[in-house]
Amino acid sequence: MQKDDLEKQAFDYHYNGFCCSEAISKTIIDHFAENPAGFPVNVASGFCGGVGRTHQDICGAFTGGVIAVGYLFGRTEQGKDLNTASTIVSEFRRQFIEAFGSTNCALILERLGEQEKFIKCKQLTGKATGMLSDILVQAKSKQCS
Repeated sequence: MQKDDLEKQAFDYHYNGFCCSEAISKTIIDHFAENPAGFPVNVASGFCGGVGRTHQDICGAFTGGVIAVGYLFGRTEQGKDLNTASTIVSEFRRQFIEAFGSTNCALILERLGEQEKFIKCKQLTGKATGMLSDILVQAKSKQCS
């Protein structure tokens, strides 16, 4: 799947009923996980709309991406290495802030301005998915070399 397809898939997931955090995490897992059917998308549900739909705290599109990275590269045992997951999340955070100005939902909403049915958030979720996809492709190519 191409980056544009992933962005559209995340947008469509968000448009059709998943929230921001669910849409990005499900899209990334669907594309990058060996066993996407095993991903519990509900782990992202509490992060919808700036945590619990408060539109105050950390952006759901960002946290959904972080959840996906944890699923793909996180550790399942104490003492295992965190470097890959941490490096990917740090780069995602850097690029996210560069593109959207913050990881804070309220600040992002303010920058996006007036919108109907959170359409700009849905578009942002798509763009964040493409951004994370690029980072993951680059990380996987480094692991293979």
